[in-house]
Amino acid sequence: MTLGNFHANGNIGDIELLKRSDGFIQKFIASFRQAAANGNFNFGIIKLQDSDLNRIHSIVNEIDQRRLFYNCSDDEMPKFAMQSLYEVRKFIREESRRVWAAPSCEAIVQEISHALSEACTTAERLGGDSIEMGGHNYDEFLDVITDMRLKAWSLVAILKEKVGSVVTPRNMPAEIEAQVQLTEL
Repeated sequence: MTLGNFHANGNIGDIELLKRSDGFIQKFIASFRQAAANGNFNFGIIKLQDSDLNRIHSIVNEIDQRRLFYNCSDDEMPKFAMQSLYEVRKFIREESRRVWAAPSCEAIVQEISHALSEACTTAERLGGDSIEMGGHNYDEFLDVITDMRLKAWSLVAILKEKVGSVVTPRNMPAEIEAQVQLTEL
């Protein structure tokens, strides 16, 4: 099983990437199940409003169209990666501000936003856009970006599983989508 050029750090193999992704997916699904058990969410057939569907579609497209999330390799320039990360985070924040008809979709979008913010903070502590390619903290930066990508695509795959064909990202790694499909939501 190969993830193509999905990961940024060449020292991390496909098996390690899938392990990272699986751990995150399982942890997120477990917290979602707990919320459902407490009566906060319904995992049956959800009735989404058009505004929810439009927001979900816009958010997924914003992620899908950014090189930061799909065309990764050891030539990732921190300056441009951070710029793109800030832009997508801002876009998602703006899109998610209004009231949601489906709280479970809102929770997934909030998790995406949190994953991006967490990556921003961690990358900034390493030096952010001032990190030089191949320089000090570059490998750690790549790990932060890799983990953020895994979380974001895992959450997009969960959204796709929940809402169906409204979410059709072109660049989502098939392995992550398959892994989410095997997980009982």
